Amino acid sequence: MPRPPVKALVLALFLPAAAWAQSLEWEKPRVAIRVSPSTGKAACEFRFTNKSDQPVRIKAAPATCSCVAPKPDKRAYAPGESGVMPVIYSPKGRPGVRAYRLYVVTDEKGVRPYELVLEVNETAEPAN
Repeated sequence: MPRPPVKALVLALFLPAAAWAQSLEWEKPRVAIRVSPSTGKAACEFRFTNKSDQPVRIKAAPATCSCVAPKPDKRAYAPGESGVMPVIYSPKGRPGVRAYRLYVVTDEKGVRPYELVLEVNETAEPAN
């Protein structure tokens, strides 16, 4: 049986449980859309709720491609408050299915960025 990496064991032993607890709960951390270059930009959204007893501020939301533009509807969310992360996708003219990652960085201490996935099925232009 393979042994877990030593680094993982050390982190599990010394990091408090709160360091791994994330306040924002995402309704769907993976969203799929279908687009074609002729339709132009496509919009979708990631919905979430602040499940903690503290306010949470979104500091940044970088994506792995410039064709994906996340824009939080606002930056600070009170305990129990829900929000939306709208995302605009600009077709690249390359048919196929691709997954783009978005990383939502908050002001929570010791919490890794939230990873969201936008799965895009870009279709080819219809033949004329």
